[in-house]
Amino acid sequence: MDLGDLTQLVLVATTALVLGRVGLAFARLIERRSSPASALNADSEDRLRVLEEECTLLRQELSELQDRQDFTERALVHDPTQSKAPASAPSEGRVPTPR
Repeated sequence: MDLGDLTQLVLVATTALVLGRVGLAFARLIERRSSPASALNADSEDRLRVLEEECTLLRQELSELQDRQDFTERALVHDPTQSKAPASAPSEGRVPTPR
């Protein structure tokens, strides 16, 4: 490979690289202009992500509460006499805690 071939190879590779980068930048510009969903700024995207995570957490907690309520209802229906048992007096030195 002589110096002329090497020069042509470098020229072709450089041209392809430059045109590829320019073409990629142009494609991104077209995509950004045609997509209205990307109109949110970074702060709005972060706030939206936090709200989505919080909504997911609330749904999980609601599901757990529904499961607990179903269990309590089944337990009360299963043996209704237990719910009417007299409450025992707390022993000395102990303070009852609400659950």
